[in-house]
Parts: sequence; C-alpha cells; structure tokens
Amino acid sequence: MKAIGVLCSVLFLFGTALAQQSDLLERVYSGSSKETNPQAVKREIQEQAFQKISEDVIKELIGEERFAKNKTLINNKIIKNSGRYIPFVKPSAVTQEGEESKMSVSLKVSLKDLKQLLQNNSLLADNDTLPIVLPMVSWQDRVQGRSYRWWQSLNKEPQGFLMAEGKIFEESLREAFQKNNFFLIKPIESGLGSQVPVDFQNEKISSEDSQFFAKMFNAPVIIDGQVVLSKADKGNGYRIEVKMTAVQVSNGRAIADVSRRFETSNGVFENVVDKKIKEISDAAANDLSVQVLDAWQRGSVGSNILRITIKGRNTLTDVESLKESVRTQITQVKNIRERLVTSDSISFEVDTTVSSEELAGRLESLQVANKKLGRVSADSDEIVMKWNQ
Repeated sequence: MKAIGVLCSVLFLFGTALAQQSDLLERVYSGSSKETNPQAVKREIQEQAFQKISEDVIKELIGEERFAKNKTLINNKIIKNSGRYIPFVKPSAVTQEGEESKMSVSLKVSLKDLKQLLQNNSLLADNDTLPIVLPMVSWQDRVQGRSYRWWQSLNKEPQGFLMAEGKIFEESLREAFQKNNFFLIKPIESGLGSQVPVDFQNEKISSEDSQFFAKMFNAPVIIDGQVVLSKADKGNGYRIEVKMTAVQVSNGRAIADVSRRFETSNGVFENVVDKKIKEISDAAANDLSVQVLDAWQRGSVGSNILRITIKGRNTLTDVESLKESVRTQITQVKNIRERLVTSDSISFEVDTTVSSEELAGRLESLQVANKKLGRVSADSDEIVMKWNQ
C-alpha cells in the first residue's frame, strides 16, 4: 500500500509538471546595449526582453486597441511585475560588435499567471464593460400545479410565491457573479418580462431564442436553468431540484453546470421551501460562477470552435509535438483537443479568438520539431493542413 501511495504521488507530481510546462510560452529576444560593464549589458538587455516580450504577448491576448488604451496601467501593474509570470530566463553569452554589445535572451511566459494578472486588473475581458450574464431560470411547482418564467408575461397572481423565490435566487446569482467581475442581470426585479415579444415567450429556450435574448440584453452568457418543487418520496417534506447550465450563446456550448437536489423539513409547503431556498441559493450560485470564471480565464468564453485536420500519417511524436507547439507558440488558441484519429489523418478541436484564415497562416509559420505544415484548405469551420515534405 505504501508503494502504491508513493507511485500515485509521483504520477500526480509528474502530471502537474506536464500541465505547468504546457502552459509556458517560449519566446526569444535579441537586443543590444552601449553599456561597457558586462553586468550592466545583461541587465539592460534582459529588461528590454521583459518589456518587449510582455508587450507582444499581452497584445496577442487582449488586442492592440485595448493595449493602447490601457498602456500606462499595463506598464505599472503588469509588466513591472513580470517576475510573477516569467519563471524562466536564460541569457546567451555577450558578443561585441563595434561599440555595441549584443545578447539573446530565452524566456518562458506562464500564460496562466499572466492571464490572472490581467483578470485582476479587469483587462482580460473582451469588452470594456463587465461581461453580462442573463439568467433564464424557470420554476415549476408540482405540488400546487403552477409554473413561472420571467420572460412569459402571464397573469402573475398564481405565480406570486414562485416570483418571490425567483428573486431570492437571482439576488444570490448577482452577488456570486459580481465577486468574479461579471454583471448578472436581475430580470424579475427589473420587470424585463414585459419587454419580450410574444414570439419568444416560450417554455423551452431554443437556440434561436438564446440568440435573440443575448442580442437584446448584450449578454454573451445565458444561464439556462430550472427549479422543480415536488413532494418528497418519504415523510411530509418537499424536494427542491436545481439545474443550471451556463451557455456561451455564440456557439451554444455549455461552459458550466450545476445540478443539486435538496429535501426540506416537514411543515407548511411555502414556509419550508422558502427557508430551504434561502439556505442553498448562495452555494449553488457560487459554484456556477466559479466555473464560468474558470472558463473565462481559460479563454473559452468569447472564442470560436474550429476543427484542424492534419492529412497524412501522424506518429505519436508528431501529434504531441504539434499540440505542444500550438500551446506554446500560438496564444490565440486557448485549448486543443484530439477528436478523430484515422490511418491517414488526425483531427483536433480548438478554442480560438481568431478566424480560420488567420489561424491557418499561424499554423503555416509554426515550427514543429523541424517540420512545417502546409495549407490544404480553410473555411469557417475547418482548417485542413498537411506535412510538407
């Protein structure tokens, strides 16, 4: 048993090390200095490297326009703390060319740590305003035979209790998401149901409905949720089932999910349900908001999904080298996953913030273990490449 424990610890540490390495972006900077003291030369060129490489990577992450608008903040809050996201520095030997001294510096940038700094300073989001989240949570009461959805402008009297519980839930969601720099709309409190056209007052939220609501409220993320109240299987209590899925509307992808089931104590239906909702709503909301924040920091929110297919025979070394090169050299790719392997091709799915045309160009310039890729085709959904001979 002790040996198994040691082995598990070694495997855990090895896996952690691999994860940390895959998050490191490798860059090289070549600079010059007119200083005469060798130590001063190294210091000056290393400072140049930190500044230039930091600027380049940050521009790739947040865009040229956002960088220019926040340049002073980035210099003072991010680049001055470059030691927090540049864990590895390797300078070359200093060479003399005329009156100048020259040196190259190899750096590794931790994208995770850099993104965290940017997020802490509200620089990572795609918009200057807080990212907006719209909850669309339906309430179904199987005990009293009633239901409530804020986007349906029906007679509100029979749903008064469900509306009140919905307000409690959306307040918990607002507070949880606000902690993580998101702005969650409170549609019940704001009475937004009256603004929804009849054609979109449906029980089930379709993809078309989601697109409409996202555009109407400028919300890239919608919470598709349901709270069901019913009798407990045993005793005189009641069951509360909560299901919420945060969906990135642009591609319909679920980025967070919470599913909980609770039992109330025995008692008057509305009293015990209200008490339990107040007890559990904060925890469920916090769980969902943390997952959404994690997806946002990984770059999953606001990105598109593209398929990359590599034609030809691909060895295991080719595949691993390609994934590592994409992770470390193309910052616009947030995640890369294997999806289909055949005898004459392999397909990956990637989250990216750039178009297929731009990504195909970056893949062509990629150096993969002394091999290069050539473009076969590129459309809005898929890029097809092949290994150059």
